[in-house]
Amino acid sequence: MKSSGTAAPQRHSGSSYFESDVLASFEYFKTQRRCDYLYPEEKLMFAILTDAIGCFQKYFSAKTRRCRKLFDEAESWIMNQDNPSVFSFEDVCEALRLDPNYLRLGLMRWRADNQAPLSYRKRIRAPLRYQRRMRSSRISA
Repeated sequence: MKSSGTAAPQRHSGSSYFESDVLASFEYFKTQRRCDYLYPEEKLMFAILTDAIGCFQKYFSAKTRRCRKLFDEAESWIMNQDNPSVFSFEDVCEALRLDPNYLRLGLMRWRADNQAPLSYRKRIRAPLRYQRRMRSSRISA
């Protein structure tokens, strides 16, 4: 007997209707998974950390009382190792999978580099002005 192009219905045993679907759990968890890489709590912790580091570096050599207060608050938050708060420096770093001691050490090195007197800092010499005038006068002559 030749087939007319339609497939014959398949017979299923009664147990096949009650078997678990392999892809059902994958489809369920795919819809329940968040699309963002960082969860909102991690985004908040990252914002707190970047603000503290920014205040630490920006107001490091500040002269006004307001700016010095911002620096002091950031420094005390970063240096405090036994703060039981959920948003302590240690807990924020661990939630973001960062090493708090390594980050602290990097900030202290940055501070030491920027505390060096101006005489020890590398000075970039500006080009001499008379050389420019001589070149421009040669071209016009």
